[in-house]
Amino acid sequence: NCCVKCGNAVSNPCLLGMHLAPLYVWVVIAACGGIRAKCDVLASCPGDLNVEGFGLASIIPTGWATPDEFIEMRVNDTSGALVADLGSRAYFANGCTAGVYNHTQYLAFNLLGKKMKYTTDMSGLGCGCNAAFYLTSMHQNREASECFDYYCDANNVCGQSCAEIDIQEGNQFSWHTTLHAKTDHGGLGKGFGGGGANWNGPRDWTSSSYGPGASCIDTKVPFQVEVAFPADAGCQLTAMEVTLSQAAHSDCQLKVAIDKYDGM
Repeated sequence: NCCVKCGNAVSNPCLLGMHLAPLYVWVVIAACGGIRAKCDVLASCPGDLNVEGFGLASIIPTGWATPDEFIEMRVNDTSGALVADLGSRAYFANGCTAGVYNHTQYLAFNLLGKKMKYTTDMSGLGCGCNAAFYLTSMHQNREASECFDYYCDANNVCGQSCAEIDIQEGNQFSWHTTLHAKTDHGGLGKGFGGGGANWNGPRDWTSSSYGPGASCIDTKVPFQVEVAFPADAGCQLTAMEVTLSQAAHSDCQLKVAIDKYDGM
């Protein structure tokens, strides 16, 4: 899933260009219900991403069943990037039928013992905004949910709970990587930034290493993300390891590892 949410909207998209190691793919039926006619007008497939090591992955946006709330998401044919406008959300799938949600079409990558790499661009995405890239069990979820697209996460956003792996939640000033068990709203996270009247986000890095003009990850320009899911001999997840890097600062990387979580 990729989505962009903002407290105070900043008109800048999240760009994701995906490169995956060889993966296993597991990929039933909901439509637009009583508002099918209106949905048909808006429904279109945003396009496919060429995922290195896998092949073409279709992008399916949320909102076909609730057209008054629909926000476009598209694939840039020139750059091969997914452009996620503020407020949008979309899912990776093995096919797209415009206007129809089918949970068996959603991709369920088997990432145990593998790595995933992609490029993200958060330039202009300010405080209060959240460009998120995460994994949930939508393929396995048979309940259409209150969003009518089989969406589920650890915070029960659409009325269906499931485990959630937040690889990226961030903006120009913060980055969070978090593991959530099915009903663990807060989860266990690492990274940098965020906070409010009654809470503080993680401080594994500093603003001098991550942020606009920072010495390691300058968030004014795109940077690379690598996430690894090492497993033990019994094929059980032992950690989630995330590494941020940037070509202009090849001698510097930012890393976090979550290896002690009861929900793993």
